[in-house]
Parts: sequence; C-alpha cells; structure tokens
Amino acid sequence: MAKTKDPGLGSSFDSKLKRLVNEDGSYNIRRIGGLTGIRDFYKFLIDLNWWKFLLLSFGIYLFINALFAVVYLLVGIDQLAGIDPQHSDFLNAFFFSVQTLTTIGYGHIAPSGLAANLVAVVESFIGLLSIALITGLLYGRFSKPSSKIAFTKYIILTPHKNGQAVMFKMVNQRNSTLLNASVKLMLIMDQGVEKNQTAKEYYRLNLQIDSIHFFPLTWTIVHEIDEESPLFGMDLEAIHERNCEVLALVEAFDETHHQTVFERRSYAGGQWISNVRFARNYRTSSEGAVELHIRELDNLEVV
Repeated sequence: MAKTKDPGLGSSFDSKLKRLVNEDGSYNIRRIGGLTGIRDFYKFLIDLNWWKFLLLSFGIYLFINALFAVVYLLVGIDQLAGIDPQHSDFLNAFFFSVQTLTTIGYGHIAPSGLAANLVAVVESFIGLLSIALITGLLYGRFSKPSSKIAFTKYIILTPHKNGQAVMFKMVNQRNSTLLNASVKLMLIMDQGVEKNQTAKEYYRLNLQIDSIHFFPLTWTIVHEIDEESPLFGMDLEAIHERNCEVLALVEAFDETHHQTVFERRSYAGGQWISNVRFARNYRTSSEGAVELHIRELDNLEVV
C-alpha cells in the first residue's frame, strides 16, 4: 500500500512525538499566541460543558445585579421608593436591580429620582441585550449537532481468516438513527529506527467494510493485513517501536438533527493489544428482539 501525502498534521518534527491526535480526536497541539479560551468568547461559551455554562451564566447574572446595586447605593438609596425597612440598603438595591434587569417590575420598589431613573434605563437596556445573548447561546448549544458514538478503548491485532487483522468497534449510544455511515482510517508511524524517527509516514488503510447504510448495532472496523498493508510483517513490538497511530474519521447523517455529524478517534501506544478478540455485545431476547449491551463494548476474549 503506497504512502499518502501529509493530510495536514505535519510530516517532520524536531523531536519524537507520542501521538499527533489525542484519544478523543482532538489535536495534540498546544497553540501559543492564538485565539483560545475567553479570547474567543463565543466559541468558549458554546464548547463549555453544561454545568460550567450554567454556573458561569448565573455568576455573571449575580455580578451584574450586585454591580448595579452598588451604583444605586452611590446615587442614593433615598431615590428608590418603596424600600423595605426589614432589609438592608444593599439587599433592597439588589432586589430592585434584579427586577429591572429582568424587566419583571413587581411594582413594590420604583426609582423616584432622576439619577436612579437614568441608571434604571441603562440597566434595562443591558437586561434586554443579556436576554437576547443568552437566548442565542442556548439555541446555539441545543442546535449544535453532536454524535454520541462510543469507541472501544483498545485497538487489537488479532488472527483473522488465514492471517491477521487490525480491529476496533464503535456503537451509537443514543436511541437515534444514523444513516449512511462511513469511516476512513489512516495509519501514522515513524519512518523507522534506521531512518528519521522525527519524521512521519502516512498510509490510508483499506477496510473490509468502509460504509454501511444503517448503524443500529455495533460496527467492527476491520483492516486485513495482507502483503499490501503497511503493517505486513509487523508484530505488536514492531508496532510500538514504529509508534504506530491509527486515526479514524467517522461520518454519518443524523436523522434527528437532519445534519451530517462527524466523530474522530485516535489509537496509539498502550491502546494496541494482541492475542484477543472482541466479544459480541448483542444477542436475541426471549421476545425475539435484539438486545444491544453498550456497556459490554470493550469486552474481550483471549484467542
């Protein structure tokens, strides 16, 4: 199997690498000086996990209200009518700020002076912008297509037919329909001990089945090692010596979102194992239905 051109990951480095792509499919690249984190704030908020996003949103909400409560105190608490004497001045100002920012307006506390009214105008405008912003972010997060395809923890080198094969499995964890799924496999490895170990070689791996119309069960990805395979004649020790890394790119149409979703996965280092095979993780129930046991995806059998 002939080498393929560099797919964009780089072909020469100044020292030996552990892997080019992390296990979850993210790039093993540390960006220095680029737009990361809060410098790319929209992407930061969209990619943030849900509990952090909600916690951050609520924290900003409390901060804005506390900030305007201080402003109301500075202009004078006497400019707010309907103050509850049982609460402190700050709490009265804070509760009024909440009502103004969210445009609730219960009517118990109201601005009576010019300065307080001007501050309320500014805060209500910020409140309108905040509601629009949080609505847009929530819509962006909910509408963002994502797949929940689970992969086996290991990639195995196992006997297959009259030779050997490289295999791993994947499954759709959601009770959703994925159609026209396809997978592309690329092998990345060092040039060799006698050559330059800081340079990488890339190979497209031929698969026994590289596309399926329906994806309701587990899908075992199989690369048969024949004379044309770049892994021909290599055992597990040689695979580790050449720092072999397999990068999988999965593409499927998600019927729920009506969009194409992608998933990436990388196998390298200690994720390579041999002399085992994957156990079947689905079987027929007494009612005649297929039971798919997703938690048994990584179950192995010794060969």
